[in-house]
Amino acid sequence: MRSGLTRGSQWAKFAEGLAPYESPASRMVSAAGSRAQLAKLFGGLEDKEVELLVFDLDFWARREQVPPDKFSTCFVMAGRGFGKTWCGARWVIKKAWQAKSVGALIGPTAADVRDTMIRGASGILALSPPGFTPRYEPSKRRVTWPNGVYAICYSADKPDRLRGPNAGWGWGDEPASWKHDMAAVDQLPLVLRIGTREHPPQLLLTGTPRPLKKIEDLLFTNAETQQLKPGVVLRTGSSLSNAANLAPSAIANMRALANTRWGQQEVLGRLLFDVPGAIFGSARWGRVHAEPHEYAQQLDRRIVSVDPSPTSETGSDETGIIVQGCKSSVLYGADGISLKRVSVLADLSRRASPREWATTAIRAYLEWGCDALVVEVNTGGEMVETLISTVAAEMGVSVNVKPVRATSAKSKRAEPVSALAEAGRIEFVGTFQKLEQQLSKFTGVNGRRDDRADAFCWGVHDLVFAEQFFAV
Repeated sequence: MRSGLTRGSQWAKFAEGLAPYESPASRMVSAAGSRAQLAKLFGGLEDKEVELLVFDLDFWARREQVPPDKFSTCFVMAGRGFGKTWCGARWVIKKAWQAKSVGALIGPTAADVRDTMIRGASGILALSPPGFTPRYEPSKRRVTWPNGVYAICYSADKPDRLRGPNAGWGWGDEPASWKHDMAAVDQLPLVLRIGTREHPPQLLLTGTPRPLKKIEDLLFTNAETQQLKPGVVLRTGSSLSNAANLAPSAIANMRALANTRWGQQEVLGRLLFDVPGAIFGSARWGRVHAEPHEYAQQLDRRIVSVDPSPTSETGSDETGIIVQGCKSSVLYGADGISLKRVSVLADLSRRASPREWATTAIRAYLEWGCDALVVEVNTGGEMVETLISTVAAEMGVSVNVKPVRATSAKSKRAEPVSALAEAGRIEFVGTFQKLEQQLSKFTGVNGRRDDRADAFCWGVHDLVFAEQFFAV
């Protein structure tokens, strides 16, 4: 019995019958039933055995804190105080013990990597057992274990640094807080390159959930059905699971907030897909199952609408490029104006240089037989019009450019469009997953990635409201 208490492999087998919130330690305490029984069980251990047990992380880990052996990406997404950092540090120590490849440690900032992931109370140094404590060299951004395995430290606020040496595993902490729209996530494949088909590179992420598009794209093939991508594992957990290690006052506050939307995210660790204040929350989108080009021939007008991005750098917004059209209804409103219906035909949005997106928009204009290329000129001004005209001339064609300029908040521009959608007067000819996801989360608050949604709204205004009012 005594030797079994100090073997991690024994705990892995013992853990098979545990609930997610249980650890071998908590089960044994519960089974003992009294202090006397605990003293009988553990009192005869030698000092060396006690030390081994204290640093046997498999013994203390709740099952929900243990990533599976096989995955390409595992996200431990849980509430505050769950023990996410403890979980990440434990996994890193295990990988360092087993692995022969280089590791990577990525935090929101260099200070977060140093103070939380490495030196923190639940960090790598604190959890490392005697004899396997790594050497941390801040000047080299490196953590090196006694067996020669090392990990390089990266800061997510400098994503371009993630282009260095090959690595076979990595731990990223609190990715929802990474700057530049989590651009570091896009760079990770450039780092995690060591592995085989049977044993691919592994990325462990730990953090509190937030409904960010980059997180949805990282985890799901379809965010609406929450279908995980192949090789992706999602572990969720509540702050309350770690109540034994948190202050009673903190637990009381958490329980009081658990039923609020904030509490569901920050305490219960749930990834919430609904967005309060979403302008298109009551939309009744139509759906047309037809070949888009054939369907487009039935429309009275067709346009390309563009919301340019000022840069094509990694992590920047894409340039929104939406092809849509409208057909006048046989019904008329009280003012005698035909009740037009908008049809979304194509989403060609992309991250591109100005010349590249201009070429894409012009080609779409020609392909779909459009009568206008509507483009926002808030960023770039007359240069945007000049760019399109220059590229069109080089292609030997001419286009009707209609510049538009925002003079008030996005929400004001989106509200009349939302009213059309709520009335069932906007339809998708096919499925446009990225555009539809943006519209489902569109609040009109600056700073969110709304490139596709912005281009869509500009187009609807030109198709429907230009003859009556232009609420921009």
